[in-house]
Amino acid sequence: MQSRSLTDLRSASTIVGMEDLEQYNGDEIRDFVAARLEKILDSFSILNVGHITKFEEPINRKLGITEALAAFAARPGSSSLPVEGEHGVIGLIERKELAKKRTTLMAVTDPPVDRFLDGTAFSIDASENCEKAMSLVLGRGPEKLYDDFMIFENGRFFGIGTFADLSRNIAEIRNVDLDKARKMQEFLMTRNSIKSAGIRAENYVRMAHEVGGDYLQCMDINDGLSLLSCFDVCGKGTAAALLTSILSSFFATLKIGGSLHALSPLSILNALNAVVMDQTPEEIFIAGAMVFIDRAHGEATFFNCGMPPLYAFYSDEESGKTKGKIVNPGLWPLGINEFAEPRGSAFPISKNFRLFMHSDGLTEARNERGERYGEEKLRKFLYPRCMKRAEAILADLDQELSGFVASAPQADDITVLVAEIS
Repeated sequence: MQSRSLTDLRSASTIVGMEDLEQYNGDEIRDFVAARLEKILDSFSILNVGHITKFEEPINRKLGITEALAAFAARPGSSSLPVEGEHGVIGLIERKELAKKRTTLMAVTDPPVDRFLDGTAFSIDASENCEKAMSLVLGRGPEKLYDDFMIFENGRFFGIGTFADLSRNIAEIRNVDLDKARKMQEFLMTRNSIKSAGIRAENYVRMAHEVGGDYLQCMDINDGLSLLSCFDVCGKGTAAALLTSILSSFFATLKIGGSLHALSPLSILNALNAVVMDQTPEEIFIAGAMVFIDRAHGEATFFNCGMPPLYAFYSDEESGKTKGKIVNPGLWPLGINEFAEPRGSAFPISKNFRLFMHSDGLTEARNERGERYGEEKLRKFLYPRCMKRAEAILADLDQELSGFVASAPQADDITVLVAEIS
């Protein structure tokens, strides 16, 4: 980098609190400025525009166009440079514009750069939120959209921001937020588990995005009753994921409040439906499959509220053959209306009882030709494997889906629950 004059460094030294320049040489000022600027930048959150600031030593407004182009040549990564007047930075000069306007005559006359200064250069405060800053940048005319902008801090020039850096930073912010949301959603889905003997549950979750609207809840209600459930919030992405927290909060509140153990399956279903109706907009609903395992009576009660068919398999005690039952949706999804007389489907828990439930993302998965996986393919896959261990079924399913979908994009979340009950 070419040496800069003390005048060129005056803006930087003012920013970092080094007002008396006379007792320092250029290198000392430059080192001090660099260290202080790095510390100042680190003080800004990733959410603030100050985080993306790139400091450029200003050039004097009287500098000739030839020297200005030389300054750009010495800074190959810079698309613009700040121009300093008598009272601080007065605008930016763009590399592309300067090179475009230079003529043979100008090479002889060498006019000052302030003749080509963009006095209308856009400026944003360093403490501004990046998302809001982007909306301000996008509000500029299309011819100015990708131009650099000035960043000020406490009313003084602080540095330069670029459209690309701002975009990358916003993407990073969203990635960080989504990663935290994904970890939180995973945590909530594993927060409760069934500890009672005789029930083994395994799940398979393949989200279309970092977070999604599918949710699993497996928990003991009391010493003799357990719940296996799968939910699918209408919609996708962050909004749907946010609504799954209602489900988690509902069960956690009942559990911590001490009232869960005294509730019947029907009262839990009705209470959850009432909460969803009260806590979501009118157009929102949640499909859900809830299976209550009553070990005291050796019975499983199914409530299918708008979910795809549920599958139950068992060994016939007389013939020893494997048999199955399909429980189609018999109730409205949660959050639409009060249930008048909700009735579940009750089955005795026979030998080698297996349960398979899934969200519609499984059967709605499409391959590269746009063909749906569908219920028929699922049954052909499931029936020969239904008596395998749960983890083996899910391992085979992952291989089956990966082969079917191949490189086709995943449009919806896929969630599967397999349980072995004895």
